[in-house]
Amino acid sequence: MKFVAVEDVAAPIEHVWARVSDTDMFERRIARRVGRVDRVPPGPAGAGTSWSGQAEIMGKKRQVKVVLDRLEPPGQMALAAGTDGMAITILVELEALAPARTRLTVTTEAKARTMTARLMLQSAKLARQTLAKRYKGRVATFAGTIEAGYSPAA
Repeated sequence: MKFVAVEDVAAPIEHVWARVSDTDMFERRIARRVGRVDRVPPGPAGAGTSWSGQAEIMGKKRQVKVVLDRLEPPGQMALAAGTDGMAITILVELEALAPARTRLTVTTEAKARTMTARLMLQSAKLARQTLAKRYKGRVATFAGTIEAGYSPAA
């Protein structure tokens, strides 16, 4: 199952990249929702950095691991996540449309590796439109906070 959200942000690509690649901020937000999150290795995030923790997915606590596969400033970031027979890839792409305008594209794809995961994805496909709407809404909200945090030098 694949979801794609595209948002145009009224801010330069450098500002958008600084917010998109702020892994510490994402780590804090996730830790507030799921509890403990472990980063390996400690320190600044780069390609190969991984996070692991437990999250409730489909009503059950599951072990989740996320690895930062690629970090190419200021254009791309790719993450790979995995849990109980499911592989999830997240690709964030930025494109400068103008000096103060950036296109943010976030693509998330989930693939099942086990029968149980296939059944979970099949259930999710029944609610695909609702999930896609929620996904796009969250990306739009994030783009809005990036825009709100940008103030051009006077």
